[in-house]
Parts: sequence; structure tokens; C-alpha cells
Amino acid sequence: MNRIYFGDNLPILKTMPDESVDLIYIDPPFNTGKTQKRTTIKTVQSENGRRKGFQGKNYETTELGTKSYTDSFDNYIDGFLRPRLKEAYRILKSDGSLYFHIDYREVHYCKILLDEIFGRECFMNEIIWAYDYGGRAKSKWPAKHDNILFYVKDPKKYIFDIAELDREAYMAPGLVGVEKAERGKLPTDTWWRDYVDFDVHDNWWMTIVPTNSKERIGYPTQKPKKLVDRIIKASSFPGAIVLDFFAGSGTVGASCIDLRRNFILIDNNLSSLEVMAKRFANISDIEWVGFDPAPIWEAIPEKIKQEITSEVKRKYSSEFEMLAATASYLKGALQEKNDLWESSPFEWLTQIPARQKGALGGRLVASWCASKGLSTDRSKDSGENLIINGSKIAIKFSTLWSNGSYTFQQIRKDGYDHILCFGISPNDVHCWIFAREYAIKNAASQHKGSNEYWIKINPKDPKEWVKSCGGTLDEAYLILKNLKKEE
Repeated sequence: MNRIYFGDNLPILKTMPDESVDLIYIDPPFNTGKTQKRTTIKTVQSENGRRKGFQGKNYETTELGTKSYTDSFDNYIDGFLRPRLKEAYRILKSDGSLYFHIDYREVHYCKILLDEIFGRECFMNEIIWAYDYGGRAKSKWPAKHDNILFYVKDPKKYIFDIAELDREAYMAPGLVGVEKAERGKLPTDTWWRDYVDFDVHDNWWMTIVPTNSKERIGYPTQKPKKLVDRIIKASSFPGAIVLDFFAGSGTVGASCIDLRRNFILIDNNLSSLEVMAKRFANISDIEWVGFDPAPIWEAIPEKIKQEITSEVKRKYSSEFEMLAATASYLKGALQEKNDLWESSPFEWLTQIPARQKGALGGRLVASWCASKGLSTDRSKDSGENLIINGSKIAIKFSTLWSNGSYTFQQIRKDGYDHILCFGISPNDVHCWIFAREYAIKNAASQHKGSNEYWIKINPKDPKEWVKSCGGTLDEAYLILKNLKKEE
């Protein structure tokens, strides 16, 4: 369920569980000492209008409303940011990332603060978002960029999916060949595109949202959705939870809806909540806390409501939904309906024979790999093995036992390169990838004198030797994706 809070973010953050979100993007007030203001106007033809327009006709302009907030804090670093960033670190998952959006006035102090909280080794990049928009100062070099500080919770274990990054145009496409020019190049730590690029390639447009843009929704510090899209695609997978506790106009929520992520947004500015209520008027699965959007929705004309189009989020992650759909498709051939695990799409799994479970596990793994773009093929020497990304992998499948653990059995000493342990509980899916020798070294003998082994894993409290080998589908995917490189 997506959630939007109206209130001070600090007490709300303190109620959130440890390691409960996958990605945090925040664009806090920049402490400029100014009042940020955005006034919406409407110009109509009028005989009494004072402005001359097309064909000499008179026009008058009226103000429809103003949204503003004061961007000034007496103790910005220690009093305002420090307690909030400490909570952000606590609730970020071990493989999670933080993107902190700020400007040149405070970025140096903010980096020192983040180094203290996260550790200097957890600093990945300072991204420069440059733009050529707005006025130009004549008393100094005009400020035309923001800074985005990229930190991770654990520099040895974090998500950065380079395959999902949008690409940029080559400045001299004629020098790189047709194929490279069409594909474009990977972005660097400087993000900028000018108006010429926008005219030719809309997907490379990443400047400040122009006042006449269709994307502009009337919020004074609105950021372009494509900027947020790039961050979310790079540092999370579908089904992830993304947090923005300075939500503003709700751009993070809009990106999450389109990219099939879940979101938590927090803001204490009433104008912000009103903007988000209009922006998400047709999204049914949002829980609003401390704010009632109904009066705003009722005031929106039906025609406008129909023009607001976004994908409605579902209860489970996209991988879980895909596996549940595949399992339901196979269900009729494997098992009649029963009333066990009524709240789960996999309620029938615990009743089917072990041999059928193994066959089902292999088919579900193959289906999941195909959805992630990983090449798969059946091994000719064994029905339980799959060739995934060029590596021969033994597939072991288990449902969660009543004691809260999975048991993966009949593990042999040879005949494969890696072993994939795939487990399904009533409302979650888990996956671990082990190198063959590593698995045998740590597995227990299945019977006295037996040449077969078994591995028992509690997903909530895995043993140390298991922790670095996956757990979530996202973690397992990264391991599978890089198997060829390791070999």
C-alpha cells in the first residue's frame, strides 16, 4: 500500500521500522533564506482588459492562487537535518541507497554531516544536475546547477542496475558509428541536456520544468520526473519501497507508479498535500494519513479526472505477482483446489507431492529468469539443472515449514556449477545462489553415510555463511547476472 503523510517528518520517521525501505530520495529545503513562491495565473479575453494581444484584442490576467513556503532555518545542519538523516540511515535497508538533493550553498556542510552518519566509505558520487534556465546574475558567475549526494548503506552490497539506465546522445554521433549513436552512451555524474536535445530526443530532456510544460503542476520547487526516474531505475527494483520525506509536489510517487515501485511520501506543507491530491486523484491504493483528499477530488471536473492517467499499483511486488500468475496457470495440472493458506496465491503448494514441487520450482525459476532478461536452457544431463547465464545450476525448491525455515534437500556433490535454493512462503519469495563447493562445505549430511546433503535456512535469521548469497529476488538476480563475469 502506498502512503502519504501530512505532518512533521521527524516524528513520523521515528515510527518506521528498522531497515524497512529500499531507496530514499529527498530534496529538502535549501536554506536559501527566501520565500519560495509559485503563482498560477489565467489570461482571458476581456473588453476591459489592459493587455493587448492577438489581433489587437484586449486581455486581462487574474491570479488563481499562490503556493509558497519559507526556506530558512536557524540551525539547518545540526538542528534540522541531522536528526532526520540519522532516522533515514536507520530505516534504510542494508542494500539501500540515499540520494540527497541540495544546492551549492549547503552541499559542503551536508556532505560532512552525511559522512559522519553513513561513513565516508559509503559515499559513491556527487552528481551535478546542470540546467540552463532562469535568470543570470551579473555580479557573479550565475548558479546553474544542483548537487545530488549519493550514499549507500553498505558499499559492498548495494543495488546499481546499470542495464536499466537511460542513455544520452553522443555530442558527435558521426564519430562513433550508427549503432552506438542510436544506442546512446551511459550517463556520467554530470546530468544536463539543453533545448536542442529536447527538440530531437524528448527522453533526454532533464532541465528545470519549464513554466509552459505539461509536466508543470504549480509547485514552486518541482523537479523533473525524468531526473527522479533515473535514480529510481538505477538504485531499486520493481516492488521496492521508495521514501521521500520532503515530498513537495509528489514527483517520487509519480515515478514509482509508472516504474512499479511502492512509495511513502511525507510533507508538512498543506499546499504540497493539495497538489499531490490532484496529481493522484485516480490512484485508489494510497493511504492518506492526517489529510483528507476527498474535498479536492470532488472539486475536480470529471473530464479532468479522466485525463489523469497512471498505472494503479497492486498489493505485491511485480516479481511476486508474476510468479503467482505462473503458479496459478500451472495449478490445474498439478493439484485440485483446497482451503489451505487462504490468504496466499500459493495456498495449494504445500499439498502437492515432492517430485511435483521440484518440477514446479524449476519452471517458476525459468519463468522468473526470462522476465529479468536472463538466458535459460535445460541441462541435457539432469532434469533438475538449468543453464542460467551460461552457468549450470541445480534448482532446489521448498515451501516454508511451520518452524519458519526452508529445507532444501537431495543436494549432490557434483554435476553442476552453482545451486539455486528457491523458497516460497504464504506472502513472500526467497532465493539464494551458492557456488557448489561452498554449498557442500556448509551443508549438513542428509543421512548418516549419505552422499546427499540438505540446507536449512530461516529467511528472518539466516546463518552467516548464507547472508552474502542472496535472500531476496533482487539480490539473487544480481548474483545470477554476474555469474559469467565471475567465471
